[in-house]
Amino acid sequence: MTPASSRLRVGVVGAGRVGAVLASALRAVGHEVVAVSGGSPATRERLDALLPSVPVRDPLEVAREADLTLVCVPDDAIAPMVRWLADQGGFRPGSIVLHTSGRHGLEVLAPAAAAGAITLAIHPAMTFTGTSIDLQRLVEAPFAVTAAAPVLPIGQALVVELGGDPIVLPDSVRPVYHAALAHASNHLVTLLVQAEDVLQRAGVEDAGRLLTPLVHAAAGGALRTGGAALTGPISRGDLETVSQHLRALSHAEDSLRVAASYRTLAHATTDLAVRERRISAQTAAQAHRILRAAPAAAAGETPGGGEGPEVVTTIADVRGRRRSMAGEVAVVMTMGALHEGHLDLVRAARTAADHVIVTIFVNPTQFGSEADLAAYPRTLAADVAALASLGEASPDLVFAPSGEQMYPTPGVVTVSAGEMGERLEGASRPGHFDGVLTVVTKLLGITQPDVAVFGEKDAQQLALVRRLVADLDLPTWILSVPVARDRDGLALSSRNVRLSDRGRAQALALSRSVALAQRYARAGASAAEVQAAARDEVTGAPGITLDYALLVDPTTFLPLVPDGHDARIPAPAEAHDAQQGSESISQDAVYVVAAVVEGVRLLDTGALRIEPGRALGSMPG
Repeated sequence: MTPASSRLRVGVVGAGRVGAVLASALRAVGHEVVAVSGGSPATRERLDALLPSVPVRDPLEVAREADLTLVCVPDDAIAPMVRWLADQGGFRPGSIVLHTSGRHGLEVLAPAAAAGAITLAIHPAMTFTGTSIDLQRLVEAPFAVTAAAPVLPIGQALVVELGGDPIVLPDSVRPVYHAALAHASNHLVTLLVQAEDVLQRAGVEDAGRLLTPLVHAAAGGALRTGGAALTGPISRGDLETVSQHLRALSHAEDSLRVAASYRTLAHATTDLAVRERRISAQTAAQAHRILRAAPAAAAGETPGGGEGPEVVTTIADVRGRRRSMAGEVAVVMTMGALHEGHLDLVRAARTAADHVIVTIFVNPTQFGSEADLAAYPRTLAADVAALASLGEASPDLVFAPSGEQMYPTPGVVTVSAGEMGERLEGASRPGHFDGVLTVVTKLLGITQPDVAVFGEKDAQQLALVRRLVADLDLPTWILSVPVARDRDGLALSSRNVRLSDRGRAQALALSRSVALAQRYARAGASAAEVQAAARDEVTGAPGITLDYALLVDPTTFLPLVPDGHDARIPAPAEAHDAQQGSESISQDAVYVVAAVVEGVRLLDTGALRIEPGRALGSMPG
C-alpha cells in the first residue's frame, strides 16, 4: 500500500528546519505526526509553530511509534543514529525509514533495511528556513529520490504528496549530485557576499541593488545556455584587467579571501573559455601563469596550506569573540591530548551550530592526586594542529586558559554531583565528578553555548552533565556522540598511548564485553543474563584488573541487577525495591565497564535495551 492510499503514523528523528517542515506538510495531507525528537531551544520554537501539540520524545521512542520515520539529523550523524536505533529494535518489518541528506544514498540505512524496513533517500533540492514559508516553496520543488526498484513508487508517492517533483536518482551518483548542488548554491552565496563586501568597503552604497541585475542575468544565462553565457575579461583575453583585479583585491582591507576566491575561479573560468573557444590555448596558458604568479599573501594563503583556529587564553578574550558570533554556537570541552574521538566531537559540533568553540583545559579539580595531574599530557601545539587539519570542520576558536585564569582564587562555591556522582567512577575516584561539573558549569557560563557536545564513552559524566543542565535550567542542548573506536574495536582514549602492544591486546576484552552485552540484549536475554555474560568476558581476561562491569539505568546510573553490583556501591533501598521483578520487563540500559591494564584505567560502554524473550533461539556464544 502506498502512502497516497493510507494514513501513516509519522515520526521525525531530528526535527530541525527540514524535518519539522516536511512533517508539517505530511500532516497537512492527512498523515498523523505522532512524535518528534530534538531538544535545542530553536527546535522547540519551531515545533510550537509548525507542529503544535506533537510530543517531543527520545529518538528510539519516535522510531518505535512510527510507520514512517524521517531521519533528519546532520549528515555525519545519520549512520550512527540509524545503527543505534536498529540495535535497540527501533525499526520493524514493513515500516518506512527515509533520510533527507543529499550526500548519502541507501548505505547509511542498511541497518534499518536489515530489520525489514523499507528504506528511501529523499532530498529536497531547496533551502529551508524552518518556517511556514517553506510549505509553499515545497510545491513543484525537485526532490531527488533513491530507492530499490520495488519500493521506488513509495518514495515518488511521498514526494507527490508533499507537492514536489520526484526525480529518480541512482544511488551511485548521490555524492557527486550533492557536491554539484552545494557548489552552485552555497558557493554562489559566498561569492555574492564577498562581492558586496568589497563594494561596501570601497564606499559603494546599496551594493546589493547594484549587483542584482547583473547576477540575475548571469545566473539565468548560465542555466539556459551553459558556458555560452560566459562574459568578462578572461573570455575576451583581457589579461591586464585580470592582473589589475588581483592587485586591487590584494590591497583591499580585509579582502584576502576574496582574492583567493577570485584567483581559484579565474583558473576555472580560463579553462571554460578555452572549451567554449573564446580564447586560444596560448592565451589560456598566459592567463594561468599570471594567476599562479600572484603572491600567496594576495591569495589569502598561509604557510602549510591552511589557516588554524584562533587561540585565546583569557576569559575576557573568549567572551569578546563570543559576542561577535551570530547564530548558534557549540562548545566542545576537552583536556587536550586530542585523538580522533575528540575530532568526531568537533565535527558533530560543526554540523549542529554556526560556530564552534573548543576548550582545552587540564582541570585540576577533577584529579585525585597531584601526581596524576602532573602526569597528564599537555600538547597544545599538536592539539591546535589536529583541529586545523579538520579544514572546514575546524573550530572558530580555541580557548586554552591557564589554571590561574580559571581558578584565580580558591573556590568557595562548587557544584556537587550528589549521590549519583558517588557511584561507579565516583566511588573509585572520590570528588572527581564534583570537579567535572564545576568546570563544566564555569565553561558553559564563559562560552554561553547553544549546544554542548560530549562523547558517550564517559557515560556517567554525560548523564551527570544532562542532569546538571536540566536541574539548573541552563539554556544549553547537550548533544552526545557515539563512542569512537579504533579498527580493532578499542575505545579511543588519550590514555591508550600508555599501553604496550601486549597491554592493548589485553584491553580489547573491554570492547568485547560491550559487544557481547549488546548481542545478548538483542537475543532477548534478561538484565541478569546480559550482565553475567558481559562480566565473564572481561573477568577471565589476562592482564585485566576489573573495577566494575554493570548494567545501569541510563538516567540514575543505579545498577539494574540488585545482587550483581559492586559491594562498595550500594543502591538505595527504594531503588532496590523498584527493581524487584524487573527481569521480565523491557527497559533501556547502559552497560559500563572499567578496568586497569598495565596501570592504565580504561572505560568502555554501550547502550542497549532489555527485552526479555523478544527473540527466539539460543543465546549468542
